[in-house]
Amino acid sequence: MTDFSTVKPGETAAPLAMRDIQPGRLAGVQSSGGVLRVVDDAEWDAHIARLGSTDTYSCAAYHRASALLEPEGTRPILLAFGDEAGEVALPLLMRPLPDGEGWDATSAYGYGGPVGRGAPDLTAFGAALDEWAGEHGVVSTFLRLNPLLGNGRLVPPMAELVDVASTVRWDLSPGRDLRQGLHSDQRRSVRKAERAGLTITVTPRPADLEQVRDLYAATMLRQQAADFFYFPGTYWQSLLTDDPLLIPLLVEGRLEGRLVSALLCFVSDRWLHAHVSAGDDMARAIGASAACYLAAAEWGQAHALTDFHLGGGVGGSTTSPLYAFKQRFDPGSQPGRFQVAKFVHDRNRYRHLAGTDATDGFFPPWRRPQE
Repeated sequence: MTDFSTVKPGETAAPLAMRDIQPGRLAGVQSSGGVLRVVDDAEWDAHIARLGSTDTYSCAAYHRASALLEPEGTRPILLAFGDEAGEVALPLLMRPLPDGEGWDATSAYGYGGPVGRGAPDLTAFGAALDEWAGEHGVVSTFLRLNPLLGNGRLVPPMAELVDVASTVRWDLSPGRDLRQGLHSDQRRSVRKAERAGLTITVTPRPADLEQVRDLYAATMLRQQAADFFYFPGTYWQSLLTDDPLLIPLLVEGRLEGRLVSALLCFVSDRWLHAHVSAGDDMARAIGASAACYLAAAEWGQAHALTDFHLGGGVGGSTTSPLYAFKQRFDPGSQPGRFQVAKFVHDRNRYRHLAGTDATDGFFPPWRRPQE
């Protein structure tokens, strides 16, 4: 793991161990034996597992992959804090600032935030995080919290915790008739796809993602998506790994051998996560996407997964057509609570970069996509 005490954005360094920060030395933090440190990359997954999580969005391999979607020089890091009452770990991506002088931190693409056990002193954790950030030029931190983990409870009180929207979780409990539980609109779409002759395959750890990548890029172009969503080839390739915690599941829908619809998911120990979906005009006409989602859900149920997390709507909106599409797979399910957390560690640098002290809206402001 890179030593952020010595390396600046754009520089190269050999992996070094980060020195521990003792919260007892920091102003306003009780000396209770708590420690904030950077976990070595080789120990990342074991550390997270010890705290009770083996979810895709917490693992090291996914953070390495997600770093490829961020500015060049972005590096994954796992911070760990512990005291006599408990422990908390925070996976992050460290992004070089646009002016090259320092960093901002963010969750990996999708969902993230802290994991923990016991009842660690979150005020001490926040103070140690601020001190660490100040020493290493980290101006701000942005977390997209995981609705399945409900980890807003582990966010330090000095952060701004914001309820953004809801996400959809599909209950895959044993014995549930997933097809019968669909909203009538989704059942009609599935039947239409079947009558059209759609053939669906479900493949754990696919050998390649080239066709899916092309179909996804065409879908993003049709939807006039922001530049961020045109994922580079290195990202797709990084998902093809034998890492035990990064398990892609590819659902493909074909008509007469031609790929018309695809859904890429991640499999964790308990949950199935929808990651990206794609489809052409024919897929939209015959309801192929609904059929692919149902096939993924049935696979998850058959493999003893408890929930299929479909995510939210465009821009977090619960009134968007995308949210309505997802919610109709399990109309009676309780929505997940999607929260984000915003930290400003260096107010002066933040004001200089953002041109304001405000934190409302897109955060941090200098990462707002260009129109």
